[in-house]
Amino acid sequence: MSKYRRKRSLDRIVQTRRSTNILFVGIEGGSRTSSKEAKYLDMFHGFNKNVQVRVYPCDEHKSAPLHVLDHLKNKLKEEILQEGDEAWLVIDRDRYGSHLPEVARRCNDANVRLALSNPCFEYWLLLHLEDPQAHLQSCGDVKPVLSAALDRIDTSEGFESIYIDRFQTAVDRAERRDTASDRWPQQNGSRVYQLVKRIVRS
Repeated sequence: MSKYRRKRSLDRIVQTRRSTNILFVGIEGGSRTSSKEAKYLDMFHGFNKNVQVRVYPCDEHKSAPLHVLDHLKNKLKEEILQEGDEAWLVIDRDRYGSHLPEVARRCNDANVRLALSNPCFEYWLLLHLEDPQAHLQSCGDVKPVLSAALDRIDTSEGFESIYIDRFQTAVDRAERRDTASDRWPQQNGSRVYQLVKRIVRS
């Protein structure tokens, strides 16, 4: 059960409990088949019998964090919620750094947890493969490093086989980096590890 106080979006709690809790996750634009975030989170389908993950991609032309948050909040209005359900926002810092204080404030008001990657989600994927020491300023810096790391391993079995057996390594690396109490990582890092820990927690 969440230790955080329930606010607005998750205030509508039903009396009849289902057997699982649901994590409602808003992600940036793209279809479920094209979005790396959606493909990654879909890996955990059935991983924990006590948790379901429902992913809501925003329209690919409305991927700014505030649009993604509004889309998630609208989807939550259609759901029947129970105690223990959680809402998460998975976004990048890369292009929208100036928006983040407002995003963080609105997430707090709606009791939506912020899983931000700095500079982008690809950095979270990179942490599965290596622990980069050089600062990577933008997603344009991250992508060639990720591509080179993928070239060094067997990727013939596809996306899931690359990442599912390495997620704990990524969690450990991201958690070691996350030493500040800021609302999102100010340096290279990712709080997607917090969402993954929640998914796999018994």
